[in-house]
Amino acid sequence: MEQVDDRVHQHDVFISYSHQLDDGPATAFQAAVEHFGRPFYRSRDLRVFRDKTNLSASPHLWADIEKALEESAWLIVMASPKAAVSPWVRKEIRWWLEHRSSDRILIALTAGTIAWDAGRGDFDWERTDCLPREEVAGAFTQEPRWVDLRWLREHKRISPRHTELVQAVAEFVAPVRERSKTELIGAHLRRQLRFRQTVTVISVVLAVLLGIAVVAGVRANEESDRAAERQLVATSRQLVAEAASIQDTQPDLARQLLVQAYRMAPTAQAHGALVASAAIPDVLPTNGSSNGVAYCPFGRVLASAADDGVTLYSTDDNRRLGLAGTVKGSATAVAFGQDCGVLAVGDGSGHVRLWSVSRAGEPRLVSTVRPDDGGVGGLAFVGRTRRLAVITDGAVPHVVDFEKPEAEVTDSLSGTVLAGITETIAVNPDGTLVAASYEAGKVRLMSLSDEGRLTVESTTTSPSRALAFSPDGQFLAAGGEEDSARLWEVSDPARPSRAALLSARSSLGVDSLAFSTSGKSLATGAGDGTIQLWDMTDPLRPAQGARLTGHSGTVKGLAFAPDNRTLASAASDGATRADDGSDDLNGTVRLWRVAEAERSSSRVFLPEGHLSKQPFGKDGHVLALGSPSSLWWVDGATQPYRLSTLTTFNVGGQQVSFGPNGTTLATGTPLKMWDTSDPLKPRELTTTAMEQGADVVLFSPDGDLVAADEDDRLGLWSTEGREPRRLALLPVATRSPAVFLDDGKRLATVTEAQDAVQVWDISTPAEPRKAATLRTGAARPTSLAASDRALYVGDSHGAVTAWRVRGDRADRLGSSTRHSTAVEDLAVHPEGATAASGGADGSVRIWDVSDTENLRESAVLTVGAGTDGMAFSPDGHTLAVSTGGTTQMWEAQPSTIQQQLCAQSEPITPEQWIQYLPDRTYSPPCIEREPTVETST
Repeated sequence: MEQVDDRVHQHDVFISYSHQLDDGPATAFQAAVEHFGRPFYRSRDLRVFRDKTNLSASPHLWADIEKALEESAWLIVMASPKAAVSPWVRKEIRWWLEHRSSDRILIALTAGTIAWDAGRGDFDWERTDCLPREEVAGAFTQEPRWVDLRWLREHKRISPRHTELVQAVAEFVAPVRERSKTELIGAHLRRQLRFRQTVTVISVVLAVLLGIAVVAGVRANEESDRAAERQLVATSRQLVAEAASIQDTQPDLARQLLVQAYRMAPTAQAHGALVASAAIPDVLPTNGSSNGVAYCPFGRVLASAADDGVTLYSTDDNRRLGLAGTVKGSATAVAFGQDCGVLAVGDGSGHVRLWSVSRAGEPRLVSTVRPDDGGVGGLAFVGRTRRLAVITDGAVPHVVDFEKPEAEVTDSLSGTVLAGITETIAVNPDGTLVAASYEAGKVRLMSLSDEGRLTVESTTTSPSRALAFSPDGQFLAAGGEEDSARLWEVSDPARPSRAALLSARSSLGVDSLAFSTSGKSLATGAGDGTIQLWDMTDPLRPAQGARLTGHSGTVKGLAFAPDNRTLASAASDGATRADDGSDDLNGTVRLWRVAEAERSSSRVFLPEGHLSKQPFGKDGHVLALGSPSSLWWVDGATQPYRLSTLTTFNVGGQQVSFGPNGTTLATGTPLKMWDTSDPLKPRELTTTAMEQGADVVLFSPDGDLVAADEDDRLGLWSTEGREPRRLALLPVATRSPAVFLDDGKRLATVTEAQDAVQVWDISTPAEPRKAATLRTGAARPTSLAASDRALYVGDSHGAVTAWRVRGDRADRLGSSTRHSTAVEDLAVHPEGATAASGGADGSVRIWDVSDTENLRESAVLTVGAGTDGMAFSPDGHTLAVSTGGTTQMWEAQPSTIQQQLCAQSEPITPEQWIQYLPDRTYSPPCIEREPTVETST
């Protein structure tokens, strides 16, 4: 047979096999041969022809098979008993032996047995049953190359890269490709390695690309979230600013905006605005015009005079209690008796009615008189009696005596009648002097006898629309058409002298006046709706205080609450068109929280002060005050009450601090321990441990130590045992303040000589050791506070600075100077993200200290004077600040404040929502599960 050059053939290999038995192995074998031969022919692959015909096919297909045989260089016979008897296999072998050489026949044993008889130079046909004997016998001069593939039948599916299959195929491909088996397998392995490397590289690249895509997607989402968060924060800040601008004119809406601002973004600014929100005035609507207000001197009742009579309100919750009505004409004047049991009401028809209001919810009419035909312009009780000084449009001042069975009216002024139009009347506190206005710009001072007779003492030219005596009776304030009020010194009624001029800055004049019960403040109400507060500490030099601008109409009445913490103002704020075409006046009473001549945002006021750094008992229900030493119940009480007092030999009070268990109390003058499990009856636990008073009394966090100063040195006392036992005195002179750090293992104090903050290692209390030293430069440290994250130092230049103390090292973190004077007190919220500082300038500043390297002011609270104590309650709900012998308290928990604001205001309307939040769906903050309404315009 001639040798055929494989390069001229279109197929390299022709596979002959029996379709009935060898189709599966032949398919796997073909795939392996084609795959294995690729590394050696870059220009073309190893081509294989496999006869896919079967025994039932038409014999005319032979022409196609023959053509394939002619185009093939090698014949591979898939040997098996079935193939040995297959006419197609036998015919293909015969053709090959006739036209090609037996040297190019390769045998793959897929079933049966094959054996070579070397002695005879032929197959052992007694044992060989997988080859056609007639065609193959004598065709080979030496044993042909064959491979055992019978194991293939055990696999239904097999990879062309299977190790055994690769080894077997290499036996065939080696002669076809004229390469050694080792070279072929090596090339195959290198190809597989390159393939795997390529796959690995592609996988890595895809993984990197996927990672980049994921990271990019995450960053895009994060950036989108940050952008949305920034938008929410910006909107929240805008709502806070809007609320501040309308809080006096639209209090309800301002409260709603603050709740929504915190709801959108609970920022430090929104939190601070919530804490200060008590400064927003309460509004009590009246029926028609609002003509006057009065507080019960000792009770909790407010009276408001309006068109339908006098409405009585509870000062605890502004709840309406009852109505003292009028028969004819609106109520034009109102006044409480000194015992709060009776209420006098004057009306436009000239009637004066006396009501019993001992049960404010059920006012009872006692008596009625009508001094003359003129409408009542003003009335006032004379001292603690039931006599009234009344002035009417008839220009005659009257004294009405309701103490007699039949009310008696004295209407003569020593035979003199005041000429001209009269507007108002005032009586000094002891009931001996009456001031009445008459004509235009004149005030007459009259002494009042026990019999009710008025005697003119003097007449002054002065504004005369409004009159008010100071609580001590030494001064008379008068207001009228002029843009200012005048203060007269009237200790000698016959010779009044001008004391001061108070500018109201209103071209419409002054229509109402009121002194605080302490006499330290004066309020003037103007025709343009403004109210000016004055600091009357020095009556000869009154200082302007806060200016209140909520009303739109004339302020007709002013009154301070007995505790001087609230100012009530009455005014007619605009008009609405009635059904008959007339104008109906809309009167309101506004309640302003004040601290003397300044506005205040505190919700609770106590008449005692001097707080320590640990003034709260268990759960924050009980508050200990040092001046005088007393325990107060303050849990949710609008009006706290005193529980008990503690003995001390210091008239000015003492340091009083609660231990961490909330029931053990330490007092400083003298130093002793108390059990306050029953705060109504505190029980002494120890005798006097130290005779001299201590300005610092401070429990360690675990309660095992008390730090108390002795003269100019701070001592550490053990609380274990029946009596406090001093363990050590710090070796250098110190002064207050002091604060424990690191769960009581360290103590920070202010050194007297160096004007620095010294941190002490007191892990062994009997042997205190100097650790870190903090120097504040030219400023002197004046206050200390600590949290788990930082030590805070306030200084004499008004700065608050955060320090990180580690071992013997102190690192300065953030600092901010917002106070204009020394920082006298510092306190940190239990959660550590909020702090408060009190300055000698009379301000308390709330700080966001979540980032100790960037201290941010979130709110400013006005307390009126320098602070002398400050602390947060253990639950973080309350901030207490003492100043000037009093204590003020703020709610500090946002959720509680939001609930209060919602309860105090009507829900925001869809129209208001569109005005302030046009891009958001209507969702009122104070209404749960409110149906949404689209606000597109």
